Amino acid sequence: MDSYITEYLEVPARLHLPADTEMDKKLLEKLLEIHENNVERWKILDSYYKGQAKIQERTREAHKPNNKIVLAYPRYIVDILLGMFLGKPVSYTTDVNNEDYLYMLQEVFDANNEQDENTEIGKLASIGGLGYEVVYLDEEGNVKFNEVPATNMIYVYDDNINSEALFALYVREQHTVDTLGEEGQKVVTVFGRDKVQEWAEGAGGFTLVDETVNLFGQVNVIEFINNNERMGDFERVLPLIDQLNLSMSDTANDFQEFTDALLVIYGAMATDSESIKQMQDDKVLLLDGQGQNAEWLIKNINDVAIKNERDNLDEKIHKLSLVPNLSDANFGSATSGESLKYKIYGTDQVISQKQRKFQTALYKRIELITTMINIRNRTDYAANDITIRFNDNKPYDELANIRAVSELLKAGASKQEAFSRLKDLDDVQEEIKRQEEELDPYMQQLDLAIEGDGDDIPADTEEV
Repeated sequence: MDSYITEYLEVPARLHLPADTEMDKKLLEKLLEIHENNVERWKILDSYYKGQAKIQERTREAHKPNNKIVLAYPRYIVDILLGMFLGKPVSYTTDVNNEDYLYMLQEVFDANNEQDENTEIGKLASIGGLGYEVVYLDEEGNVKFNEVPATNMIYVYDDNINSEALFALYVREQHTVDTLGEEGQKVVTVFGRDKVQEWAEGAGGFTLVDETVNLFGQVNVIEFINNNERMGDFERVLPLIDQLNLSMSDTANDFQEFTDALLVIYGAMATDSESIKQMQDDKVLLLDGQGQNAEWLIKNINDVAIKNERDNLDEKIHKLSLVPNLSDANFGSATSGESLKYKIYGTDQVISQKQRKFQTALYKRIELITTMINIRNRTDYAANDITIRFNDNKPYDELANIRAVSELLKAGASKQEAFSRLKDLDDVQEEIKRQEEELDPYMQQLDLAIEGDGDDIPADTEEV
């Protein structure tokens, strides 16, 4: 039974090297060797998300039922957390002095379908604990960014106390028409702080084939971390998921064996191996005995114990992954936003951790993009001039949210600060702009009426 429970998956440790380390063939091959040992873990986690599991490896004798039921808990856990975390787009704001800067940033975001990119890289991090993004310039000089799975990236930090990225190695196979569908030539792009190198594998190992200046002035690959432990969201509960898959599969086997019950007939002649095979096909077992008698030989199934075990495993999976069971009657019995808040308190803690880690990575993205904006426009914008806000998609009390925003405005908070608390408002700046555009014609009409005899004062305005 234990052979169908996933063994502990060791989380890869962060790699550190002295800050003055230079990339060479020996170091490159050593890093690839270390990386190859870690790839299997990410492949296992990704396969679980896609609906595969350890139970599918089980083999049994041909005459025994061998059901292999896989429950989609990994996908459920990832998709629920991802929906609550990034189901609504991340919003960006700044003060009025930097509106041009935000506009240029937003143009880059729109050209790269930033909202979808955030979701995809958030999913990678949720599944495997890590996700990567390369920020680069295309052939026309436009800033681009795209996610890369951990299976294709090696990330190396310097060994300072506050360590920074030293190298990022993008590993993949390059194919020609002749090698398509087969193992191709391995190529590696090494993103360093001041240069980008291209290495290719040949008969004598790896050789440097190209080297260019890194215009970003730093490693232009961003590491998105899911949590401090760098673990996937369902990784801790994999043994429980495997156990439940096994329980469900064995129960299905038991019921199939119940259906395949044998009819026992006492007082019949002895049987040989050929007869046994015939009995398995005919579902009849012939035994010697006194007298004549017949009965069905069945396997007793303790359905109450099975249900209790299954419910217990299901409860533990949700409890330890901190993901609520949205179909649970107890969860649905919450009658207010406040009661829902307590029911998903544990989930809130997971989302908060994700936000902090994701925000750090997003600021690095903005910093890299800003480098190009400043070079092209001879400006000195800084990434910390932008405020990042996450608009989580958890259940909430809409009326209470509106009242809270109203109280903030009454207390003297700026529109930007107050409106940023509205959970269904994606673009605060756009909303403030729309309000100003609607107010201007109204105020012009009011000014004209005051300058005149007051006859044209709008009907819903008190005369001064």
